Amino acid sequence: MNLSTHIIYSLISYKLASLVVGSTFAFMGYRLFMSGIWGQAGELETVFGDNKLVLKKAAPGTFFALFGALIIAITLYKGLEFEDYTKGKQSFVEIAEEGDTDMPDTKKM
Repeated sequence: MNLSTHIIYSLISYKLASLVVGSTFAFMGYRLFMSGIWGQAGELETVFGDNKLVLKKAAPGTFFALFGALIIAITLYKGLEFEDYTKGKQSFVEIAEEGDTDMPDTKKM
């Protein structure tokens, strides 16, 4: 296998692992919530821009489920992007970043 294939498989593996971890957190939160474990109810207060999110007396399962949903949302929002460049006989694959349209520097390779 060449380097390009390894990069593609690594990116796919990373994304799948992120989805599995997010799903696991969401499932653990669901199980905690459904089993009725309330314990010490927690609080969350966060501000982003002009918006404010406040959770008071939330069950521990709620935090697990929200954290899992956040991991899944970020993973899906970022997507699976890579770019394949060919210059002469050399081929390059790199993870695409937003706004990056430059060719890779072949002198370093």
